[in-house]
Amino acid sequence: MKIGFFYTPYYPLSTGASVHGYYLVKGLKKRGHQILSCLGDKNPDCINFDRTKAGAIKMAMQADVLYIRINTFSFLKKATLLKLVRPFSLPIVWEVNAPTEELHASFPPGKKRDRIVQAENLKRKSLAKLVSAGIGVSETLKVYIRDFLGIKKAYSIPNGSDPKHFSDDKIVPTPLIHLGKEFKIIWTGNANPWQGIELIVETAKKLEQTHPDIVFIIITNDSKWIFPVLKNLLVLRGIPYIDIPSYIAAADACLCLYKEHNWHKYGFYNSPLKIFDYMASKKPVIASDMGQISTVINNGVNGLLVDNNINSIINKILELKTNQQKREDLGKNAREDIIRYYNWDRVAEQTESVLLNVCNP
Repeated sequence: MKIGFFYTPYYPLSTGASVHGYYLVKGLKKRGHQILSCLGDKNPDCINFDRTKAGAIKMAMQADVLYIRINTFSFLKKATLLKLVRPFSLPIVWEVNAPTEELHASFPPGKKRDRIVQAENLKRKSLAKLVSAGIGVSETLKVYIRDFLGIKKAYSIPNGSDPKHFSDDKIVPTPLIHLGKEFKIIWTGNANPWQGIELIVETAKKLEQTHPDIVFIIITNDSKWIFPVLKNLLVLRGIPYIDIPSYIAAADACLCLYKEHNWHKYGFYNSPLKIFDYMASKKPVIASDMGQISTVINNGVNGLLVDNNINSIINKILELKTNQQKREDLGKNAREDIIRYYNWDRVAEQTESVLLNVCNP
């Protein structure tokens, strides 16, 4: 099968935002498919076309199906119009990672924001009429694809991690070795408005005086946050994804905390990459009890779930700090779940199934 691939920049692998596309291309190629691209990144795993309108049309003429990641304010969804080149023989599959309403978290309230969201929704719903199937990274997004966008063939394919990338033999020393015997808690990702950064900061403030040997380490790239100066809070920026395993390996526990998504009627819709990477690293994770996180984490078995309450988070941290065996058991079970199911090979297999379905209805 020849798959025309439209995605956010994913090659070479650099930031967390590029991970899904990077591994999906490799996984589909490993399964015997040809990946066609006109993104201009010269990915050796792809058959590359010119990054021009003519190149895109040439690619569409050769593809069996187009796979398009849908972002807000992106040229990518316009690629859906390539179906008009072959209206009866070119199926389109969308990968949807967030509803347009996510803009509510990035723009100040007001009529301008409402008009932007309304206009983006109209574009999506209009183009969705040309789409054969939609893939969401969570069950919540599957419902959104089916009920709001009106795409009848809607699927949920959770994200994953690469257990080989997070294996012990890939670990190298990092500056974190200078922290010594402190109990190290790591959070990774882009500090977007819907992340639970305030929870982490408030937790650090509360523990600064009572437990100075607990250190919080935030690893972030794209961040508008102004972090306070605390003795037990370390913020690291500009660390490429390829180096993240060595930093997570230095942690005693990891955090995956989120705010409630009150701007969208479907609620929390994320499939956080960080949680799968923590699990692949054999680290115990303390995570918000919401959405897909609640199905990935079996509380007390492969991680710990908390409500977004500072005291609850602190209690879980202290529980892990004083119980090394529990940390090891949770981490071991978590990595086994990655190897068994929550990995990129499974994502490629399930995505392949959707693509074959629309090519052979």
